[in-house]
Amino acid sequence: MSEKITIPSGLLNVIVAGYQIALNKTLGAGAAAMTQILIKEIGEYLEDLLEDIGFEIHDIKDLKEDIPKAFKMLGISDNVEVELPQNGSNTGDKYIIKIHDSIFKPVAVLLAKKGIKFSLSPESFLVAAIIRKTIRKVKKDAQVKIKIKPQSSPEEPLIIEVIVR
Repeated sequence: MSEKITIPSGLLNVIVAGYQIALNKTLGAGAAAMTQILIKEIGEYLEDLLEDIGFEIHDIKDLKEDIPKAFKMLGISDNVEVELPQNGSNTGDKYIIKIHDSIFKPVAVLLAKKGIKFSLSPESFLVAAIIRKTIRKVKKDAQVKIKIKPQSSPEEPLIIEVIVR
């Protein structure tokens, strides 16, 4: 799984967009619910895959620093902002992640123009896995819910809200 290969970002974006469009046509409004199920079901597998490719997810200590570091290391984005919850607790909190230059940004903009909610955002799966792993060090049964704000132009950042319960 950790073999280093190069895939043109345009091809990767076409694949992601294709899955999102198919999911939306198949499930309609239920597509967003499918994403929450995926996050729950594949979260631990994603954590293992991240470890396989050299991102030591179990070593995460500071989400504000480590999430941008993960995006940069994986070649997804060089400009990520993380807003931590105001109250500092580990549950019922909202984390806001703003991704300004993701390689998947063209998919988000295209889908927004077509009126399709971008619920299968690869960025959101990565963020959810990192936050979930970190929070579960304190609360073993913590669940995360993802909400992605629609993007209408390339100038806007992709905004991902992660709610921890």
